[in-house]
Amino acid sequence: MFKTIIATSAALLALPAVAHAGEARQFSHEGVDYSYSTTQKGNSTVIDGRTSLGVPFHLFVRGERVTGTYDSHYVSFTKADVARQFNLPAN
Repeated sequence: MFKTIIATSAALLALPAVAHAGEARQFSHEGVDYSYSTTQKGNSTVIDGRTSLGVPFHLFVRGERVTGTYDSHYVSFTKADVARQFNLPAN
């Protein structure tokens, strides 16, 4: 499950922030569709969404740290963790 969370986060964090806050966005990863929206709350970006399998996620991105829930399980990791896992640029 943790690898799925990291993969989801990699896709979310790598997407350009072109859409306006609150605007619905979608992407697919390994045959699963993800729908989500973002809002800005103070210094945090809040990502709320659901997969096509019905799995909800609620993530807070604050600086270099991501915390929240995925399928009702608490998650916490850094953007650097995601970058290392998927060989992405650190920023």
